[in-house]
Amino acid sequence: MSEQPNRMNERIAFETPENIKISYQLAGPGTRFLAWFADSIFLTLFCLVLLVVFIAVGVSFDGVLGDVFEPGTGSADFGDDAQFSMVFLGIWLMIWSLGSLFYFGLSELFLRGQTIGKRMSKIRVVKSDGFSLDPLSILIRSLFRIVDQIPVLWIVPVLSTSSQRLGDMVAGTIVVSEEPDQVSSVREVLSSRPASDNEFRFTVTMLKRAQAADFAAIESILERWSSLSTEEQSALTGKIVPALAQRLQSELPPLPDHQQYLEDLLAAEYRRQSRNLG
Repeated sequence: MSEQPNRMNERIAFETPENIKISYQLAGPGTRFLAWFADSIFLTLFCLVLLVVFIAVGVSFDGVLGDVFEPGTGSADFGDDAQFSMVFLGIWLMIWSLGSLFYFGLSELFLRGQTIGKRMSKIRVVKSDGFSLDPLSILIRSLFRIVDQIPVLWIVPVLSTSSQRLGDMVAGTIVVSEEPDQVSSVREVLSSRPASDNEFRFTVTMLKRAQAADFAAIESILERWSSLSTEEQSALTGKIVPALAQRLQSELPPLPDHQQYLEDLLAAEYRRQSRNLG
């Protein structure tokens, strides 16, 4: 369950299935533009490579381009300049559209809601309920990206209370910042903990099975740990640890080791993030 963000602080709050409240900083239009600009550079380079490959293949098999420009001749005689320009533009738009669909779609699928530009800008796409993207949401966002290029729709994120573009609204997604307002004491301690100090081991594959909201919930619990009673600590970890162990496909630790399990899991995720950004 989510609460509507306050435009003054641009935060949005969620409640996990374990009844743990977490919040995200919404990514502003400026940050999203920088991410989009960086992605556009990478996408343009990618599409230029595809265009060169397409032309090289066409030149190698003269009949391919020949039938495109002069049907029935089997020769790559491009005709007049206007015809050449129109066909070239059509080929470029086709390559750009397909390249955009695959670049953004596959990036957000395998980078867990991020692209190269988003990772550089430290933002991520998540579901409106705070959980990680699913393939259907990624597909909808990618398809609507073409519609969102219409200039009149550029005003939509500005008017949206959650800075959503039309594709976000249809797919049920939001873009959030991964940059903390201030470094939490838990992050400061665990991010510097060496892997050799961990009692529980987590592979990259296991970490990728977790949701972004899971790690936010763990950090929230550990931040408040010393202020919780023993009963409250047991109640919280008794909800979240079994769910995490099942999702990560790891062995369920005994109750006395629940805190250690959460600390080791969060430390492993911090190390993974550090390697990705390094």
